[in-house]
Amino acid sequence: MFIETLKTMRLYERQSKLGVYHTFHRKNTIYVFKCDSCSVTFLRPKAKVDTGRASNDYKHVCSYCDTKKYAQKVGVKMRKIYQLDASSTTKTL
Repeated sequence: MFIETLKTMRLYERQSKLGVYHTFHRKNTIYVFKCDSCSVTFLRPKAKVDTGRASNDYKHVCSYCDTKKYAQKVGVKMRKIYQLDASSTTKTL
């Protein structure tokens, strides 16, 4: 589950060729998610997440949970809701 967007700013200092110290900053955007499997809150940098996936339309699983096991569990629930047959002999469109 997508919770919020955080913005961070880190300050750095570097020395120029002439020995003068200059400060500069870098901004970073971080997404806060709640794991749909174990309900733990976790952070991901915006650069590592598709912008379209930063919504509640998608499921989010933390790095401690098994994503494939969770996906199969959700698939079983959806088949029961929509009353779909899981056999390979039925024809689909």
